[in-house]
Amino acid sequence: MIKYYTIPKVWFSVLLYFAIIELIIIFTKPSLFLDWNFVSTRIIFILIFIFSMVIKSKISNIFFQLLQNILVFALMTLLYKETATLNTLIFPKIDEFLSNLDQNIFNFQPSIEFSKTYNSLFFSELFYFGYFCYYLLPLVVFGILYKFLPQKIEEFGFVLISSFLFYYFIFILIPAEGPQFYFTFPDNHIEAKGIFGNAIKLIQKNGEAPTAAFPSSHVGISWIVIFWLYQNFRKSVKYSLPFVILLMFSTVYIKAHYFVDVVAGFLTAPIIFFLTFKFYKFLNQKLDVHLN
Repeated sequence: MIKYYTIPKVWFSVLLYFAIIELIIIFTKPSLFLDWNFVSTRIIFILIFIFSMVIKSKISNIFFQLLQNILVFALMTLLYKETATLNTLIFPKIDEFLSNLDQNIFNFQPSIEFSKTYNSLFFSELFYFGYFCYYLLPLVVFGILYKFLPQKIEEFGFVLISSFLFYYFIFILIPAEGPQFYFTFPDNHIEAKGIFGNAIKLIQKNGEAPTAAFPSSHVGISWIVIFWLYQNFRKSVKYSLPFVILLMFSTVYIKAHYFVDVVAGFLTAPIIFFLTFKFYKFLNQKLDVHLN
């Protein structure tokens, strides 16, 4: 029998998220419980959890923490896709409001005009690379921690994954699909001109969905990583910060987000970082009582 205080902390966050989502489904669209996409996602999470608990005693604790956090991090894409269905269950999408805000601020649409103005191969690859950094940054941090600060892998993984789940919940409550889905062709289209452009297009083709525009989790998660690094591995911040700043511009350039999404992502990042870190400390205190 698995005792709850032996379960890796990140799974408490996952369990809480699932509990909230199931409650939303019960009161809005119970038929989703029979939808194979939803059922299969939960089966995959259960299998990964069982796998984690089986191998826990067979490998070192440090490698276990690294492996299970990367596995759960990889599964976030499944929960992201779910929000495309869930974000229409409670409130209507607010893209018209967000695009109007951008229009009122600039007297034009940044997500349309940015890529039109800077449409050379150099700028295309620069900003697509900036967007690509979003996928690389957490993995790079995991690698750095494994080598230099292994005792912090659990904490970083918990904050990172809990932050994703927090943003996914927000996306369900504040539905927006973003310029690439809201605008019509050719305003929602941008040509990929190089290696990183085509790589992002491939990722979007297989993993993108009309959801998760407001606030920008790309911006929010990246800043949360910066905040965590500032507290725990400060010398790496100066190397990471330029890529995060580039990412902020990139999200608008490739039409993933409105300008106001980027601002909201930046403003929500410290709040979500504080809440997820406090939740981690709370779990530490509660579980330590039983372990000691």
